[in-house]
Amino acid sequence: MKKLSFYFVTTSIFAFSFQGNSQTTSTLSALDSNTDGIINPYEALDVLLILKEEIGGDLKVADLENKLAEFKKEEKSEFAAEFKKADKNNDGIIQFKEVDEETLQFIALMDTDRSESITADEMANFSIEKAFFLSDEAINEEVSGIFTELNAKNDSIELTSLPEEIRSSINSLDLNSDGKITREEATVFLKANSSEAAFTVKGDVAYMTGTICTSTPAKVLELIFTHPEVKTIEMQIVPGSINDVANLRASFYVHKFGLNTRIKSNSMIASGGTDFFLAGHKREVEKGAIIGVHSWAGGTISATDLPKDDEAHNKYLEYYRALGISEDFYWYTLEASPASSIHNMTEEEIKKYNVRN
Repeated sequence: MKKLSFYFVTTSIFAFSFQGNSQTTSTLSALDSNTDGIINPYEALDVLLILKEEIGGDLKVADLENKLAEFKKEEKSEFAAEFKKADKNNDGIIQFKEVDEETLQFIALMDTDRSESITADEMANFSIEKAFFLSDEAINEEVSGIFTELNAKNDSIELTSLPEEIRSSINSLDLNSDGKITREEATVFLKANSSEAAFTVKGDVAYMTGTICTSTPAKVLELIFTHPEVKTIEMQIVPGSINDVANLRASFYVHKFGLNTRIKSNSMIASGGTDFFLAGHKREVEKGAIIGVHSWAGGTISATDLPKDDEAHNKYLEYYRALGISEDFYWYTLEASPASSIHNMTEEEIKKYNVRN
């Protein structure tokens, strides 16, 4: 059984997909942040807002082009450094045997030719969203694989019968917190985990389900500008994020425009979904709601491997400060569970860290 993990992938602000030779083409391509070949107006607005903050003042064309070139250079440098770190024998190939088990779960997704190794080209062309967003057929196979490997005698799995390591990696599938995982629950969870976060508006509430990804900041901006009547985002099943940079951006928009967040007794949020929830000005939590937290990992780096003064922590600490959330909550999430599993917060922990306000 493939471990059910929520990966925080450290990415550059843009997924550059430059085509052609002209600088104009390069600039336009940068506005297509999800690289689907279409420039959505809110996607472009998201990119331009980032650039305006980076540059300061007016967005002059020359400054814009220079900043995009700077981002591209930084991205190449970071990519080369990550690859070199994992390629321990410097042969230009990352062999599966060169990395630890946790890193292998991520690296294996890039192995398109099934050679149990990856090249720089395979890593460069890898799309984490395509790898994680499964088809309905693949989801059904995944569910069947879970039940078969755990020797489920019927259509439910008793969590108490499992070793702690396995239990902690799949407990988020128990959507009603009754200590059992049914096939229906597993399917519902995996479908949310395999689809982009989306909003359905009814009255002054936007109902949110799915995984936070590259497209989410644009979708939040679209929600804000096309539905000014919305006051609250009710999160239903938001199991995590596969792009932590995009997640923090989307969350900042929620906070900046004064939206509230809510989770009901049958809601399930975890990982980046929990960070997104905390952006709400007023945060409602019904008893019974599942709120999952864990440490983050990016590429070959795990948060708990870094000293507390490492700059990699800064973007998260700054985020919590902006929301008025104690930094203690951040350090608590790192210790609560490794990146490969999840810890569901207790009612006492929800109160202690002011998750409900």
